[in-house]
Amino acid sequence: MRILYVISFPPFPIEISGGAIRSHLLLSALNQVGSVRILYLNYRGPDHDFGSAPSSAFDDKPLSVLSISMPGTSGSKYENYLEKASRGLGMVFGSGLAMAGLRVSIEAARTIAELCDRGEVDLIVGRFCRTSAAAGLLAERTVPLIIDADDWEPSRTAARIRSTSRYNLLQHAYLQRALQGSLYLGRQVLEKADHVWLASEKDTAVLDRRHVTTLPNLPLSSTGDEINALKPSAAESKILLSVGDWGRKQNTDGMNWYLRQVWPLIRERVPQAELRIAGATQSSFAREWGAKQNVSVLGFVDELRSEYEKAAVIATPITWGGGTKIKVLEALAYGRVPAGTKHAFEGLPDPGKLETIAAIADEPVPLAEATVGMLINAPMRQSQEIAAAKYYVDHHSVAAFNKRVKDTVESVMSARKAQLC
Repeated sequence: MRILYVISFPPFPIEISGGAIRSHLLLSALNQVGSVRILYLNYRGPDHDFGSAPSSAFDDKPLSVLSISMPGTSGSKYENYLEKASRGLGMVFGSGLAMAGLRVSIEAARTIAELCDRGEVDLIVGRFCRTSAAAGLLAERTVPLIIDADDWEPSRTAARIRSTSRYNLLQHAYLQRALQGSLYLGRQVLEKADHVWLASEKDTAVLDRRHVTTLPNLPLSSTGDEINALKPSAAESKILLSVGDWGRKQNTDGMNWYLRQVWPLIRERVPQAELRIAGATQSSFAREWGAKQNVSVLGFVDELRSEYEKAAVIATPITWGGGTKIKVLEALAYGRVPAGTKHAFEGLPDPGKLETIAAIADEPVPLAEATVGMLINAPMRQSQEIAAAKYYVDHHSVAAFNKRVKDTVESVMSARKAQLC
């Protein structure tokens, strides 16, 4: 089977982020099913063009990569600005995909059409709704299409609206327009794709479509291996760890809220509590956060295992976004207790069990109180850590991920074959 895999993450080297890890896990799984060719939509400029990529996240077997420079990335700064401004105007005054700030790449659409016309592709797998739309995958064609939606676009936008202050009228107006575009994009994906994967059990249940199933997110170690749980945390530890890509607005919004509303309450009760923030961070945020008492901004950390080992609690202050939150899963995999907003845990399986393991609250006072309880009651916390590791093992593994991909591909191909008979 010849598979065309359409992505907008650089296929190599791997980025240690949730989206990049999922992209490589899916690449590895597809490579076990058939022969994979990559169509890479390059939004990052000429320095990120690729001619080949490893067949899985961490090996050296090369795969063919067709690299397409997307509009607004390869011209002058003036041309790039005009492209972004044009798409912005499309969101305000346009219709269809333009409402979502999207424009189909003529070069990508032509490349895909030519591959299909020459009979070189048996299956197309698109990573993300927006990437799939920009590549022209939502056009009519005879080749079966699977879209890994991951973060379901309408849910993501709706969550951002809920987390935005009602007094911010301009932002609300913008987000309401963005929601219209997200809903249109979602309808097109559901109509055109033979199968859609989501990362969130909640989104899958809400959509309630036979051809929509959950493909869970998985964290990996920096070496590409599955994460093994640590021993219980030290009884005397008063360290909170928060890990994220702090270049993303949904992450910085959450951390800003946490440092203003929750962290002072924790320190009132546990003055020796220390918050360690790991991950690439803009210098302005690093200065602002690091100026707060007992807060250390670590920047990018190559090997997180030692940081998780020292931590008593993992702060996951995620207030908006979509899919399942990879850093919550990472905390559970390491056998550490996450503490965060309800949104941070949305879409994970067995929510009743999670509530007995993690500290989950949207309001600052109950979240701070639950976190303090774990910091000062080591036996309770250590019991929850054991439960966290078991929960993760029961619901997540690379083998289960690969099997779900294989079963879906076989089901889609069989259904399409039956239609043609």
